[in-house]
Amino acid sequence: MNGFLKNLQRKGPKAGSLAREALIRSKSRTDITTSDPSITPTKDSETLIATTDEDLGDAEKLLEELKAESKQIVKHSEKAHGFDPSATRHLTKIASRQVVKMIKGEALQRKSQAELAGQALPYWLTDPEARSPQVDLLVPAAREALNELLTGETPRSELALVIRKAVNVAAMRLASEIRVSARDIEEGVDDLIGLMTGKGPLQPLYDDPGVTDIYLDGYNSIKCIRRGQALETPFKFRSPDEYESYLAAMLQSVDRVLNLSSPIVDCVLPDPWRSRVNAVHSSLLDGRQSAAVIRVPRLQQITFFDLLQTKTLPASIAAWLTELIAMGEANILVIGPTGSGKTVFTTALLSAVGSDERICTIEDVPEIFVPTSHLEKLVSRPENSQGQGAIGMEQLLRAALRRAPHRIVVGEIRDKEGPLFLKALETGHAGSVATIHASAPRDGLWRLLDIVSAYEKAPQESLQRRISRSVNILISMKKVDGRPCMTDISEVRTPINGEFVVQDLVKYKGEYSGNRVWQLSTGHSEWIDRLAERGAILTPGPNLLAIDPKEISRRE
Repeated sequence: MNGFLKNLQRKGPKAGSLAREALIRSKSRTDITTSDPSITPTKDSETLIATTDEDLGDAEKLLEELKAESKQIVKHSEKAHGFDPSATRHLTKIASRQVVKMIKGEALQRKSQAELAGQALPYWLTDPEARSPQVDLLVPAAREALNELLTGETPRSELALVIRKAVNVAAMRLASEIRVSARDIEEGVDDLIGLMTGKGPLQPLYDDPGVTDIYLDGYNSIKCIRRGQALETPFKFRSPDEYESYLAAMLQSVDRVLNLSSPIVDCVLPDPWRSRVNAVHSSLLDGRQSAAVIRVPRLQQITFFDLLQTKTLPASIAAWLTELIAMGEANILVIGPTGSGKTVFTTALLSAVGSDERICTIEDVPEIFVPTSHLEKLVSRPENSQGQGAIGMEQLLRAALRRAPHRIVVGEIRDKEGPLFLKALETGHAGSVATIHASAPRDGLWRLLDIVSAYEKAPQESLQRRISRSVNILISMKKVDGRPCMTDISEVRTPINGEFVVQDLVKYKGEYSGNRVWQLSTGHSEWIDRLAERGAILTPGPNLLAIDPKEISRRE
């Protein structure tokens, strides 16, 4: 808890909009009362929430404040209960519960108290499971015994039996020092199996649907991003050796090794979440331990229905985009910063492609999974330990052009694949999709121009015309209040005087009364009119406002 508070304290006054805080205090309403009008109990809940405009302050002072507050609660309740022994025991249990202060930013200011009580803090942070000291001694000893029992011929199907035998051997060796119960042995077996074949101490983070990124900064430092907020978790490994062994076992499951010859590893784990891992060897971290970042995609086989559930876009826009994709004539560029939801949105777009069309995806790491039988996934390959055998995305894209797909999808345009993707759009692969890092629609076009011009010697005006003819629709993504949001749909026009011309079709306006709201920016454009001829008319609807007349007059 102390580390968590310090982590929040570092975000205090310097975080700009983070100016308020929520004090979340778990207690029984029947035993503790308050006269403070700022503290309001939520309905059918035992969580009380109070807000204040003060900064969080120093973590050490905060801890002292929390301790003093707990003592006051006990004194007040002892006086009310007349020192009844049973009541005193109950009050002691209440006073020992964790009390957590959390900075409250603009994203939380608009949430109800019930939402704060249910979402602000995860169960594994407020009520962490304590580990037995006997198990903490038993597992390292069992690892040593396991090294003696395992051989190169031990089949994976028998690993659980060998682990159980190793734990029993370790228990016998420790019998003269500590008393190990049958329950400790069972916990040791489960713990060691989790470290060798499962998620180990990371399992609660995987089980929490709000956790999307896990950061392993060392054996005693595990952090995560939950619902868009960075948190310091209470989990850790027992020793640096256990941590390094865990990383090695995790990468070995996909035949990858992290060492001096291969200091950076990118891979996808064969787990139900298809976790994406980027690991860096300690030699690149100034002598520290190796580090890893694990991204956990929470949505698989994504469709527009999933995006509607997360309020990424309004239903009327989802219906219009479905018709746009199904028509198969518009090439789309999905734009946004890292972690904004570009890949998820791209997958949802491709779910609208007809089952009679063949899709070929080109990616560094397989992230796009479309529920169709006509899907071919090409994945780049890094060089081996001898520095050979690397296959880049531009080579895969060149191969894809010869494999006659109806649509080509590039996971991310970064380098040499840019000019090749542009040529693919010019040679008849209509309805293709790619993503690119940029903060605004027009910035995305300029970034694509910079990438293409780095490998093609042609006047800038010529490249601009080619890009404007080939890329038709721009979709911008951004994280808003910690959740992905489609912020803009734009149409690319013919450039004028060396400048890209982009016409806004839909723009995100903000969140009102807990609902995200978008607004139409125009009633007519090339692609709006094309789809209207086919019966797909883009009209206002739930969470989609009509065109603002003042905005039209301003443009005119």
